[in-house]
Amino acid sequence: MPTSSKRAGSVSDELLDELSANVIMLGRLFVAQCERVDPAPVVDGPRLLMLRILSEAGERRAGELARLLGIKAPATSSLIESLEREGLVLRSHDEHDRRVAIISITDEGARVLRDATAPQRELARRLMSSLPAEDVATLIRIQRSLVAAMTDMDR
Repeated sequence: MPTSSKRAGSVSDELLDELSANVIMLGRLFVAQCERVDPAPVVDGPRLLMLRILSEAGERRAGELARLLGIKAPATSSLIESLEREGLVLRSHDEHDRRVAIISITDEGARVLRDATAPQRELARRLMSSLPAEDVATLIRIQRSLVAAMTDMDR
């Protein structure tokens, strides 16, 4: 079956409502299942996401982290301070502009991230094993596109 790059501009309200409900439900069910395996993770939520971003993308400016996380600068600063106190991230300053904070993940932060994501990875593996490989690839491609589109909305 040929694929089309035509955009889905006229999706029905019913399908959009279902998409929204499914995204929320999947997130809640995924978290609940992970908490059954590890009820008290060292990091979770936005803290885990920040570590993941820093692990995958390398050092980032604090403002860029705020945009990628979809949160305000004060909340980002609070997250950074918390992770820094725990030795999970390192804050340095831009050599050209000392006002700009550059955040990077530490070795300990990378270890904590690996440990915290193990239950998520195992759950995802179990879920994806019930789908054909082509569907998994399509799902990941669509998710990446949606994340990129939502991230770009804040620019």
